[in-house]
Amino acid sequence: MRLLYAYLIFAAMLVLSHCIFHILFLTTAAPPIAWLVALRFTLATVAPALFLPGLVYILSPSGGRVRKIALWVCGFITYYGLTIVVGDLAYYRQAGKHSTVELLLYYQNFFDVSLMALKDYTYVPLIYLVAGVAFFFGWRVLVRSEKQLPSASGGGRHFRQAAVVAAFAFLSLLFTRGGLQGRPVRPADAFVHLSQAHGDFALNGIYTSFYSMFNRSSFPVISDGESVARARSIIAGDNERFISDALPFLRVQQGSPAIKKNVVFIILESWSAKRLGVFGDKTGATPFFDSLAARGWFFTNAYATGRRSIASLPSAISSIPTLFGSLYITSPFEQNFQRGMGSVFKSAGYSTSFTYAASAGSMGFNAFARLAGFENIVTRESFAADAPHDGVWGVYDHVAFSRVLSDIDAAPKPFVSVMYTLHPHPPFTLPAGNAWYNETIPRAKYYNALRYSDQTLREFFTAAEKKIWFRETVFVLMADHAFDEAQGRDSYHIPLLIYSPGFVTPRRDARVASELDVLPTLVSLLQLPTLHAAMGKSLTAKGERFAFIDIEHAGGFITEKNGALLSVLFDTEGYSGHYNMSQDAAWQNLLQPAPLAAAKLQALKDYLGVMGYAIAKNRIAPANQAETR
Repeated sequence: MRLLYAYLIFAAMLVLSHCIFHILFLTTAAPPIAWLVALRFTLATVAPALFLPGLVYILSPSGGRVRKIALWVCGFITYYGLTIVVGDLAYYRQAGKHSTVELLLYYQNFFDVSLMALKDYTYVPLIYLVAGVAFFFGWRVLVRSEKQLPSASGGGRHFRQAAVVAAFAFLSLLFTRGGLQGRPVRPADAFVHLSQAHGDFALNGIYTSFYSMFNRSSFPVISDGESVARARSIIAGDNERFISDALPFLRVQQGSPAIKKNVVFIILESWSAKRLGVFGDKTGATPFFDSLAARGWFFTNAYATGRRSIASLPSAISSIPTLFGSLYITSPFEQNFQRGMGSVFKSAGYSTSFTYAASAGSMGFNAFARLAGFENIVTRESFAADAPHDGVWGVYDHVAFSRVLSDIDAAPKPFVSVMYTLHPHPPFTLPAGNAWYNETIPRAKYYNALRYSDQTLREFFTAAEKKIWFRETVFVLMADHAFDEAQGRDSYHIPLLIYSPGFVTPRRDARVASELDVLPTLVSLLQLPTLHAAMGKSLTAKGERFAFIDIEHAGGFITEKNGALLSVLFDTEGYSGHYNMSQDAAWQNLLQPAPLAAAKLQALKDYLGVMGYAIAKNRIAPANQAETR
């Protein structure tokens, strides 16, 4: 049967992708069990993908037009799968994880992503097009080889066909579920007996993309009173009061009068902590930031919640994370009521603005900034048509910073201004005269773009220091995520700096910090008596600290115990293992048993579930003031 060939070709494509993944991304050989797990997910991918055309094929007469159409549909699905596989390999190279819905989302930014691919990965589109032509002619040979077979006669013909259909349906269901176990297979199962790297090897981008699309809320949801109380206990800041039983995170700052300093929050695109001089890098790409870090409140142990910008933005400006790979932006929950940074500061009497000099609609950022309460949204379209730009993503950062300065000058005071930079980002196109490093330096393109970004910061602060509002402003500088770092601590480790001469005491702070902590920290630092629903904990608060990280298949918490830095993982059912990052920064050895006391472990589990409840049930912030009573 030609249908069997179609299945084998699809499966062979996935096996080949595993081989390529092994060559490109693994530093140690995958053990036999990893190949078996990979086979399990290959079958779980192929079976549902080709089930409908396969069923039509089986029910149709041999050699007929319907069978040939069914084979062409199988071919289209297979080639679409090839598209995702190629994209996922490139995506993994940058993000260190398989795609969830990102590759599907990128169709919204088709032209930008296509330009990036042509500039940075020229060979990939060419190979893909050549492969497409070859695939078409090869598949046509397969379809044309479909021949009419002699029809079986007698009363047993229908029985045999029914048996074939039943067997096909049973095997398809068995492979789709991943076996006869109680519940269907899911991405987290790749990591039950495998390390992070080998678990990633066993998965494939087709499976993770469509699993996340059809399981957008596959995270724990907990709402009982005791669990909410335990979750609140580990994020409560000093002088904060929770004010609603129905809204687990809604609280208000109490105490001293407000200190209405201005706020400039600079979100730095793709600034890996590992690549900065202040963290020991010798390339010298960040001399200005390194000097600024010595004059501010610098957090050496801060972590992004995710590995892409689209996951980090809600964490940074609304203190809402991505859970289990279910991106908040693009999800049905994006329209939830929230108290984002714009809303919080607007209610305290601030003017608010958000600048992201990419095209309006890019990754949905301008729409989300509006949902977060920002009034003035600046995008690429806000600049003159001839404004210098990188030809792919948007206006150059030095031009955007100039616009931010002029907007701040004109804004009513006090103000909060968020500037989300665009560089460094592939394909690393820069203005002329920004080539500090040649190709003899590893990652030369990235380091040149990082140096350019650092230079734009220098120019911005040099100009800002001359402004009358400078001494009355708190500056926050934080990366959205690390860039192209191997899975492990480095893939989440980011710089975080709070700088305000005469107001914030300069110091290095080695406590664990999170993107989620920025919003509540600003509220407490400025003592704003306003409602917020942050899912992080103020950095001014006392007590133990942790940083939530999303790892697609799990929820993780980076925390410390007895001087050891730990990454503690939870799946939907509870604790699933941990890494001792002080000894295993690359996450090679998943450890048992739990390293934390039972009460602490339960609080973290409850916190994760209560976040899931608030997001899934639209219980983050009130729709009206009645809910706060």
